[in-house]
Amino acid sequence: MKQTINNSRRIAIWATCLASAAGSSSWAQGTPEGTGGATPSLDGVTVTARRSLEQRFFAAGSLVVVDRSDIEQMGAFSVADVLRQLPGVQVTPSADGSVEIRMRGMERGATQLLIDGQRVGGKRTQLPIDQLPPELIERIEVVRAPSAEFSGATGGTLNIVLRQATVKRETTLRLTDNHVWGRNAGQAFFSRTGPLGPTSTGADEPREAEASQPWSYFVAASATGLLLGSDTHRSTQRDGADVAQSDTSARYKRTDYALVPRISGKLGAADQVTLRATLSKADFGGTADSVGSGDGTYALNSQESHQYDRRYLQAAADWTHRFAASKLETTLTASRASDTVDRRGDLLRNIGAGGAVVTDSYSFVDDRREDVWSLSSKLTGTADALLWSAGAQFEDRKLFVSTTASGALPVNSGLDAGIRRWVVWGQNEWELPASTTLTLGLRGERVELNGGSSAVAGSKQWNILQPSLHTRTPLSDDLQWRVNLARVTQLPRVWDLVDRVIPSQGSNSLGNPDTIGNPNLRPQVAWTLDTGFERRLASGHAGLNLFVRQMSDVLAPTLQLNGSRWVEQRANVGDAMVWGLEADARTGLAWLGLGRDWTLSANASLLQSRMTSGPNEGRRIAGQARYVATLTAAKPMPRTGGWYGGATLTMTGRADQDINSTLTGQNRANAMLDFYVGQLVRGLGYWRLGVYNVGDAHFRRDRVDASGAVPVVSRSSMQWTPRAYLTVGTQF
Repeated sequence: MKQTINNSRRIAIWATCLASAAGSSSWAQGTPEGTGGATPSLDGVTVTARRSLEQRFFAAGSLVVVDRSDIEQMGAFSVADVLRQLPGVQVTPSADGSVEIRMRGMERGATQLLIDGQRVGGKRTQLPIDQLPPELIERIEVVRAPSAEFSGATGGTLNIVLRQATVKRETTLRLTDNHVWGRNAGQAFFSRTGPLGPTSTGADEPREAEASQPWSYFVAASATGLLLGSDTHRSTQRDGADVAQSDTSARYKRTDYALVPRISGKLGAADQVTLRATLSKADFGGTADSVGSGDGTYALNSQESHQYDRRYLQAAADWTHRFAASKLETTLTASRASDTVDRRGDLLRNIGAGGAVVTDSYSFVDDRREDVWSLSSKLTGTADALLWSAGAQFEDRKLFVSTTASGALPVNSGLDAGIRRWVVWGQNEWELPASTTLTLGLRGERVELNGGSSAVAGSKQWNILQPSLHTRTPLSDDLQWRVNLARVTQLPRVWDLVDRVIPSQGSNSLGNPDTIGNPNLRPQVAWTLDTGFERRLASGHAGLNLFVRQMSDVLAPTLQLNGSRWVEQRANVGDAMVWGLEADARTGLAWLGLGRDWTLSANASLLQSRMTSGPNEGRRIAGQARYVATLTAAKPMPRTGGWYGGATLTMTGRADQDINSTLTGQNRANAMLDFYVGQLVRGLGYWRLGVYNVGDAHFRRDRVDASGAVPVVSRSSMQWTPRAYLTVGTQF
């Protein structure tokens, strides 16, 4: 017989969770721990579950939270390693060592990336999300179902919440050396947090003094050196026989410098203020050398030098005012990001049947700048366990690009564009029979794009309504059922709307095309359903989620032969249905005879899709893996000293790359294994030795062009060499 949670107890648990999370509200900066307002009295109620689990249970939508303790147990070398272990997240490497992030296997633009609740882009002009130091992260939130408060994404949203100022004193110092290809790159990270000013009036009263301290700070500084690149083998076959092949060795080094200061405190009994900034700079450089042979598909020899430097500055202020029955949170942010990309290369080619040899030289220089400022405000009720909230936002973005290219694709153009976004939203929660809660929300957006050059044709305007409905039904003290319905409009990325060509790196081919923009892209619209169960376990938690997306005007890459060069362009390719099943669990491993502190974290997603119209009708969405799964076993760092370690196995299934009936392809299944081991020496610090990509996993892609009399098969195999790293650090 079904059990339900006692209503008064449920409301008390909600209030406890809200009070505990008041210092670090999801999606926005809030009151730091220990400096919030009064906490309501909750006589006789004790909540012992971890905060990340409680945030997941009581969120107004399907949410998975990975907190600092989870990240520490992953032994992650970078945030990219953490993202690979999140439910439904697919991280695909590129030849230059960067990564492409997809949720549920859908087009890359279907995944929304946030830092502290603020939207960031996927280009290099933004923070290097893939290489943020793990110690800088407070938690990562995987938002699988859209709500009124946040602009939806068809695939989902990843929100990375950075560390905040607290009155608890803590200093972290880490030095790392990573070794790959016989070379070394060093890394250093330092952070400190604590109260501003003295914290105690006597040896017997430190806790009381810290609790009364109204101002606190957090500062982090890092220099992150990283060796990137890959080894790629490409071949072309006709009638089953190899007619051309090439081998490319790409070697790059990137160094990111970052400074993240934050100050937080009270201006009065009802006002809390946080001032924060992020300063970041990156230097990147290296070469890609290739040797080809055969029928001239690939250059005999090619060499490209690739350099870029990036600068990013953000300043923000958060103000929270508490009324008797509500609180108002306001955030003002301004940022400037800029970078310069410089690519120069030489290609030695065979021309004609006689084998004449010519040298083609090319260059591509791109100067980009993006200025953003935004003002947002949110009003939330605090007098009742049933939540209501409303908000508004204004955002202004300006993009400036100057491009100069010579060689096969000569370009000399400039771009300036402005994007303005107005947003209003509101949502309210009601209680229904059987202890069910119902949350209804509505979000309205108006987005304007104005181009100041021919690269962005004219002006565009989109008016968007995003309704959402969410229910949560407790089935017992430790089990609940969720249902979420919404309508989501995903706008094209501005960079995809820009009418310009970016040449491929090295020899242009079916598997290595140029990239061109498409000013005629339309928004992608989806009706979404998410439903599933969440359960607390004796030593962890488990979840099962079913999702369905009915999509129109699907955004996806297309390939075409433009003259003698292959070109990739994003387009609206028709309508589609996407569905899948996601499972995740975290539990202890005492049942295997291991210590009680050993944990097992696992997640798996079975993904499916079908195009219902367009040139690829009846096939899967291009790039969607059939499955994504991760398994991590770890012994956390013991507080009293001793050994710790862990291992992670990541598996990604085959992904079709079909464009139409004559241009088909696939990414083959792959697996990657990482492990680490370390020791904590109490009173001194710790060390950790790890190996990333044990076994040197291959990423293979096949493409078939059947448009001619004889099908042409293009194959590529890319390797990331295993990376070894040694870390020493301390925390006090």
